[in-house]
Amino acid sequence: LEGDLGGLAAACTGENKEGGGEGEGEEEKEGTKADASSLAKDLEETLVVSPESTAAKAPIEIEPSRQPTQSQSPTPLFVLYGSATGNAEHMAKDLAASYQTALQSSPTAYFPSVTCCPLNDYKKKCLDVWSAPPASPAAKHGVLFLCSTTGNADAPENADRFVRWLKRKSTEPTRPFRHCAYAVLGLGDSNYDVFCAMGKSIDRKVGELGG
Repeated sequence: LEGDLGGLAAACTGENKEGGGEGEGEEEKEGTKADASSLAKDLEETLVVSPESTAAKAPIEIEPSRQPTQSQSPTPLFVLYGSATGNAEHMAKDLAASYQTALQSSPTAYFPSVTCCPLNDYKKKCLDVWSAPPASPAAKHGVLFLCSTTGNADAPENADRFVRWLKRKSTEPTRPFRHCAYAVLGLGDSNYDVFCAMGKSIDRKVGELGG
C-alpha cells in the first residue's frame, strides 16, 4: 500500500498525470494493487502505515485542524472502501489513522486532513468536492479506493451502489473524476478464477470517467 501511495501529492499538484493499474478479486484474503494517477512525494515522506497500528471501528471523518497553506490542497485526502469480511475496511481506516498521525509531526503534508468512509457514501461525503475544480488548474483532489470482491465477482454490500453508479450511462457525460488523481487497491483470493474483479472494474471505470 505504501508503494501505491508513492506519489499522491505529485499527481495532485500536476507533476505526474499518468495512471494505470489492475486488480480482479473474490473475497479479501490476498491483496493486489491497481495503480492509477500517482500519489505524492509529500505523502511518501510523511505517511507510514504500520502493520501493528489499529483503526477505529466507526467510519472516520477528520476535519482539518488548521487552515491549509498555499502549498497544500484545500480538500482532504479521500479514502473509500468496499469490504465484505472487514479486511478492506480495516486497512482503509488504519491508513486514514496513520495519515492523521503523520499530520501531527508534518503539518506541511499536501492534504491537511483525511476523510474515510464506505464507497456507498460517495454521494453524501465526496461527490460535491470531486466535481469542483481545484483552485489551481494543475491541481487534483486525492482519492484512494480499497475494495474487495465477493460472490461471483460482485461488489461488497457497502460498495454496490457506487459500482452501479460508475456503470450507469448517465454518469459518463458528467466525468465526475476529471479533477481527481486516484489509486486503487483491490483485495481478492487468487484461488478463484476471477481475481480482484472489483478492483479492476473500479480502476477502469474511474479512468474512463476522467480520473
